[in-house]
Amino acid sequence: MDLTATLSGLPGAEAFPELPEAWHWSPNPRFHFVSALAADGKHAFQVTTLGPYDAELVGRLLAHARAHTDQVLGDPRPLIPLSGFTAAGYGFDTAAVAAPRAHTFHARDNATLHALTYAVFPGWHFEFSGTETDEEALSQVAHPQGLRVTSLDRAPSPFLKMRFDNPRTGAGSNGPDRGLAKADVLLRELALLDGIEGAFVEFENHRGEVWRAEWSGASGFVLTDVPGGGRREFDRDGLLNFAQSALS
Repeated sequence: MDLTATLSGLPGAEAFPELPEAWHWSPNPRFHFVSALAADGKHAFQVTTLGPYDAELVGRLLAHARAHTDQVLGDPRPLIPLSGFTAAGYGFDTAAVAAPRAHTFHARDNATLHALTYAVFPGWHFEFSGTETDEEALSQVAHPQGLRVTSLDRAPSPFLKMRFDNPRTGAGSNGPDRGLAKADVLLRELALLDGIEGAFVEFENHRGEVWRAEWSGASGFVLTDVPGGGRREFDRDGLLNFAQSALS
């Protein structure tokens, strides 16, 4: 595929002034698409935004991805965080790249273009574990409940996997494995452990550190390091503060 001809020929596509060999198109004021050739000329990096649009930020993202073309193409992971990214006025510290199997850009309209396109979006290092499966990466990138990768003004969403069970509320996860979750769910379920014998919450952060929290009568909340086995006791606020700090 001639990517230059394909991208420049997309409906409404115009040269993107922030970066050579890049094109911008926008079907309406809320949606913006910018795609740039990778350094090898055989692949493309694309940023898609819904809502606020900042051409300078998008240009910096695509330039950062292009500068790391060899790293991206040589990385077998579906979701690749590139450190060292900064943009004035934003707190982002990472440019994240999703392989074709972890996004849906062009998937319906042009399967060949989709297979050559890597999705790029800004983020924070603590949003990525580096161990995401294909299914988890697709969930984070393509689903509205994920990282909201098309929003340039989004808040951080720390990487979190958890499983839990609470006999009193009847809430709990399915199966023995930890699944992707949001920080507000973790904090809510930790607070609901109060006074409930047999309830637990097990959670994992982006560094692969795992803890299990339980209620233990007079000891209050007990947190166990998994698999190390180290135990700490907390009151409610102390446990919630620990969990928040562990995710960042």
